[in-house]
Amino acid sequence: MESQIEKISAVEYRVRVEIPWESVSPRLDAKLRDLRKKARLPGFRPGKVPPQMIERLFGKSVRDELARELVDETFQDAVVQHSKVPLTQPALESNDLARGRPFTYSARFEVPPEIEPKEYTGVEVRRRPAIVDDAKVDAQLKAKQDELTEIQPLPEGIERTQTQAGDVWTIDIEGSIGDTRISRKDHSFVVGDEASELVPGLQAIVAELPLSAVGTSREVRFLPTQERIRSDLRGQDAVLTLGFREVRQKVVPALDDDFARDTGEAESIDELRAKFADAVREEDKEQAEHEARQRLVTTLLERNDFEVAPSLIAREVEAQVDLFKRQLAQQGLSLARVGMSEAQLGQQMRPQATFNVKAFLLLDAIGKAEAINVTEDELNEELKKMAEESNQNIDRMRATMEKNNQILLLRAQIREAKILDFLMEKAIVTEAPDPTPEAEAGGESGASEEAAT
Repeated sequence: MESQIEKISAVEYRVRVEIPWESVSPRLDAKLRDLRKKARLPGFRPGKVPPQMIERLFGKSVRDELARELVDETFQDAVVQHSKVPLTQPALESNDLARGRPFTYSARFEVPPEIEPKEYTGVEVRRRPAIVDDAKVDAQLKAKQDELTEIQPLPEGIERTQTQAGDVWTIDIEGSIGDTRISRKDHSFVVGDEASELVPGLQAIVAELPLSAVGTSREVRFLPTQERIRSDLRGQDAVLTLGFREVRQKVVPALDDDFARDTGEAESIDELRAKFADAVREEDKEQAEHEARQRLVTTLLERNDFEVAPSLIAREVEAQVDLFKRQLAQQGLSLARVGMSEAQLGQQMRPQATFNVKAFLLLDAIGKAEAINVTEDELNEELKKMAEESNQNIDRMRATMEKNNQILLLRAQIREAKILDFLMEKAIVTEAPDPTPEAEAGGESGASEEAAT
């Protein structure tokens, strides 16, 4: 086999391959003989069809089949001879398989770009100081308060007669919306919480109940809240029979020193708030570092422009679309439900996908230039930390990850982190807050800050 290679662009080549007839002829004859044994034609006994007729009737399809096999078998070896790593299957441009002549074909294929990174040390990078977002601290306090909130029976001798926000009703629901049946036993309905409604709009009915409704049933008819109901049920009345089995109340602890002690994390509410503030500050510090690394990568890509194989971007777009669809599915939604097609979503994600691919390729090239790799000790240390955090047996976890090819991904993630660590150590880092919108409008630097990975 002989081959020649031709560069079409930085990321696309053409290979021309020639295979001697002496290598092709026995395989072509063998295929025709096998077909002759199986051929069933009027006027001929099985296996007795003349070879010339087999050639005339089936020769082209047999040659086409053999040509595809020869391309599949030889393409990889042909390009490796020229030290190329194909990213795509060969796009066949021409092939010629005829008796007495060498089989020849030409095919295009994409390759990774050859990157020689430059100017990647001494990069000026801004990193903002970490801040404490009071809203996040309040949210953590609220989450802890919800965690310690109890659902208790209504106290004896309660003075109020009407339900109120926070009351928890246990309701049996039977009925329909149009032709769609609704049936639920022991449904917990929290007054004031739309998420517990089951049927949008039921909140308004339960919120008006007297506490004496326990043990009774009621038939209701209403039009569900249209913006929160499935599109196929819009415009149809809900006809439901509600059985009110029990009502209890939420007991929400006050945010005071007793609450702080009940958490087991602090002796006073001020101490607990300070602890949450430290956690929020640490989280924001990590985010600020992540943003600084994004700026670093953006600057490096501006200094190192290169072409990317379209197939790499297409794969990243496909992966991002698939991830988005799975996230929607976890919420019980689909692309159609949010009014979007895969093509539209892919188009929206293409700029970010392009950035992700280019960032990965450039960081990989820098890692190779600086001989940055992951040792087994570093890999094992990360696995140990992951096992401890997830309370898993490290050997079983590793075996599962190896089976799913996740070890390779983890090694790549550790290596990328090491490369970014190296670049940040070599960068000129300035601590400064984010520019205000007024400053940005005035022309202050504002490079695109898209995620590197």
